[in-house]
Amino acid sequence: ENNNYVSFWDYKFNSQKNLNDYIPLLKHYEYIKEYMDKNNFNEKFENSKYDYVTKILYSIEKNGLLKNNKLVYTQYNNFTSTGRPSNRFGGINFAALNKTDGSRKPYVSRFGDKGKLVEFDYDAYHLRLIADVLDYDLPTTSVHEHFAEQYGVTYSESKMLSFKYLYGGVPYDIGKSIEFFGKVKEFVKKLWKFYRTNKYIESYIYRKKIYSNNMNEMNRDKLFNYFIQNLETERNMEVLNNLLPRIEKYESKLILYSYDSFLFDFNIGDDLEYLQTIKSILEQNGKFPVKVSWGNNYHEMQDITEKFAV
Repeated sequence: ENNNYVSFWDYKFNSQKNLNDYIPLLKHYEYIKEYMDKNNFNEKFENSKYDYVTKILYSIEKNGLLKNNKLVYTQYNNFTSTGRPSNRFGGINFAALNKTDGSRKPYVSRFGDKGKLVEFDYDAYHLRLIADVLDYDLPTTSVHEHFAEQYGVTYSESKMLSFKYLYGGVPYDIGKSIEFFGKVKEFVKKLWKFYRTNKYIESYIYRKKIYSNNMNEMNRDKLFNYFIQNLETERNMEVLNNLLPRIEKYESKLILYSYDSFLFDFNIGDDLEYLQTIKSILEQNGKFPVKVSWGNNYHEMQDITEKFAV
C-alpha cells in the first residue's frame, strides 16, 4: 500500500531533513488519495469566497504598527475551528491587547504629529448580526438602551443581560416576553437540530461546512457561539473586500483588525473624507453603526463619534 511506502521512508529516515523532497510526488498524491478514500472525504472543500481572505489579512499584516520607533507586524491565522482569525506574533496576542494596563500605549502613528490612530468599533455587533439573520429590525440608536427599556433595568445591566441570553441561552420567560430573544431561541433550536442530524453546520455567508469532528464537546449554546463568530468573520471579510480598494489611494493605513473593531493609522492630510468613507462602508446604510475614537496612542483614545453626526 502507498501508506506503507510513505511510512517506510518516515520510519527509516525520520532524522533526515526535508524527507518529503526524496519521495516522488506521485507517491504523495497516492498516499493522500488513499487516506481521503478511507476516511470518506467525498466533499469538495474548495470555496472561491475564501480565495481573497488570506490576501485581505496579508494586506493588513504588511502595514505593521509603530511601536518604540519601529514597525512590528501582526500574523493572522484564519484556519481555526470557527474560522475566526487568531492574531498572535512575537509573543503578543494582538487580538486581545489589554485596554487598561497600558499595553496599548506604545503603539502610535507612523506619521508623527501629522497622524492619529483612529478606531472604528461596531456597536453591539453580535446582537445586530443575529438580528440581520433573523430579519429583525433593531434601532440605529443604542441596542442596549433599547433592551434596557424592555428589561426595565439600567444600561449596564441591559448589556450584561443581553450577552448572557445571547451566549448562554434564552430563559423561557424572556423568549416569551421579548420578540427578538424569542426568535433567537427558536433559531438556536433549529441550528442544534440540524447539527445533531447532519454532523455539521454551514456558515451563513460563504456556506462553508464546519464538521462535528472539528468541534469538541459541543452543546447547543457553544454551537451558536461558533456560528456567530463565523458570521462575524465572513461579514468582516466582505466589508474589507469592499473597503480596501476604496482607500488604497490614501496615505493612511489599516493596521489592525480585531473582530468587531478596525484600527487605522490616519494621516491627517487625508482629511475627513477618508474617515467618512470608512464609516459609510462599515455601517452599511446604518444597519451596523460604529463608534469612532482617536488618539496619539492606542491607549489614550477619545470618542469622536459625534463629529460625524449629520
